[in-house]
Amino acid sequence: MKKNFSIKLFIVSSVVALIIFGMLYFILVFSLAPAEEDFSSGASKASDKYYLNENYQDADPYITKVPSLKDMLAGPIISARDPSKGADAPQVTIIEFSDFECEFCQQQEKVLERIVDEYKDKVKLIWKDYPDANSESASYKSAVAARCAQEQDKFWPYHDLLYQNTKSLSGELFINIADSINLDSDLFKKCLNQGEAEELVRENIEEANALDINGIPFIFINDQEVMGEISFEDLERIVNIELTK
Repeated sequence: MKKNFSIKLFIVSSVVALIIFGMLYFILVFSLAPAEEDFSSGASKASDKYYLNENYQDADPYITKVPSLKDMLAGPIISARDPSKGADAPQVTIIEFSDFECEFCQQQEKVLERIVDEYKDKVKLIWKDYPDANSESASYKSAVAARCAQEQDKFWPYHDLLYQNTKSLSGELFINIADSINLDSDLFKKCLNQGEAEELVRENIEEANALDINGIPFIFINDQEVMGEISFEDLERIVNIELTK
């Protein structure tokens, strides 16, 4: 009798264990499934390229403390989620952290534009937002509006018109610019009130803070750093040095 009871108990225990294992497997598979990327750039964070600090790369793998972005980064993140122009397979990548309310940045844009035009098969320019972190500021809202234009593949035309109106940034201006470059008005307004574009701006701000960027314009030319305005001649000299490496 005891033997039969033990067999039944073993069978019941095995079934229960199998059910629990199945539930845990189901939960694990779905919790690790990648989130769907909704933003129209079509780029996933999985394709982002990170330049990590040596100390982070050599860290003890058994230390369980979650590192901050500041601990990890040694350079800017190369991401297809950020607007870019120029060469598809660049020898030199220029990354600019900038702000539409910054007049010095506006002047720097002209220099960067000229470099891209003259080295369009060798140089790629990537834009990173670094506006005022106050979400109610014109600076911040301009960055979000430009990312909404990016959603319709018109970031750069929108970017140019924002810089032409640096002193009069407002909600009305954002709509007027959108209309002037034939954006879908309903989609644009919907984007302004949703979170995808704002998330991209916040990510750039977090990245800039992690890199200790404390002034704009700030640009990276491959692994070279330049804070403040740089002349076309000086920028071209650095680009040519990078091209010889």
